[in-house]
Amino acid sequence: MRSNGSGYSTKVLSLAVFLSLAGSGALRSQERDEPIEPLFNWDLVSLEQNNQRFNGSALTGFHSIRSAGVTPLGGWKMGLGFLYTGEEQFVRSVGDSLFRRNQVYLNPKMNLGLFENMEFGAGLVAAYANGRELLTDEAGEGFFENREEGVLSSVDLGMKWKVYDDRQLRLALSFDTRLSLNEDTFGMLPGNFYNIELDGDYAVTSRLSMAGNLQFLTSDSDELENQFILDVAAVYSFTNTFRGMLFSTIQEDDLARTFLGFIGFAGQYVHKQHAFTLSFDIQLNDADRAIRTEEQIDIALSYTYAF
Repeated sequence: MRSNGSGYSTKVLSLAVFLSLAGSGALRSQERDEPIEPLFNWDLVSLEQNNQRFNGSALTGFHSIRSAGVTPLGGWKMGLGFLYTGEEQFVRSVGDSLFRRNQVYLNPKMNLGLFENMEFGAGLVAAYANGRELLTDEAGEGFFENREEGVLSSVDLGMKWKVYDDRQLRLALSFDTRLSLNEDTFGMLPGNFYNIELDGDYAVTSRLSMAGNLQFLTSDSDELENQFILDVAAVYSFTNTFRGMLFSTIQEDDLARTFLGFIGFAGQYVHKQHAFTLSFDIQLNDADRAIRTEEQIDIALSYTYAF
């Protein structure tokens, strides 16, 4: 087994330096007392991507960082998201086995701006998974069974209410539910999930924004009861057609009895009504469950068309 402590510390330090520099920029902008507005209204074209922490959302956002803005009244968007997750897993109890688990999600989604400060979204998640499942025989001995499944995983519904917006600072409340379609199938959503989230972003300059989300996630599954998730990100608009994001996530994990850290980056390109988003993130520390996840990599790609 590998130790990720040194790499984790270096990445966290780099992120802290980046956020400190962004904070100093915010102070300088406040001293000038100049009103700041974003270079481009990305909420016109953005739909939140699939992500391993809460894949399937169809609300306005940029990867796992949900925007505090909403789809304009009368506007609507359609999208298609693709997510690949690869995990390196290890079990001591059954012959010190080391193996990989691969999962692929496909997520068509739609979003509507039905009220002035409120939007609604719906999506469907199809999933494919291959790996090994840890089972117990009649004598109580553990053994592995190779599994490969591909079915519909969930139906996803969400709504978001923008509660405050002075252009520079915005706040919103979001609610999502994921309804499991095949919870007893290997690799699929193990139950119905419910998510309440506070979203916020602050324009440091017309190009640079700081964003964050605080989530409370619960479910009717034995695998997950209650979970808190914190996302923070720095988003920079290089032009009014391309922006990039450096983000980090801290997630409570009941089964591993720890907090898991993720770090990654994403980019989004817009051409007229079309938006293309690509992201990459990694898990920073081990998840010591019955099957220990020593490494996790997520790659996500999505396309959105805005009407």
